[in-house]
Amino acid sequence: MIKTTDVKFLYHPKNDDLFAYFPNDIFDSFGNKSAYSHVGQHSACSTEYVTECRLANISEYKELLNELTNIGYNLNVLN
Repeated sequence: MIKTTDVKFLYHPKNDDLFAYFPNDIFDSFGNKSAYSHVGQHSACSTEYVTECRLANISEYKELLNELTNIGYNLNVLN
């Protein structure tokens, strides 16, 4: 069976920040979750930052989805 990873594609308008947010993947001992962006790639993301974001639409996140798929992710996109 192929493992899937839950992801939300989020956009922070103030910071012009588009990223993939993995709500079920703990990144560090502070409880931050894993995130991924074109620049910086994998990083920590606080739940506080997520509350300042909106869901990105497919036209915004399509390239990032393709990038993640190309590096081996099998994603379950959450809305």
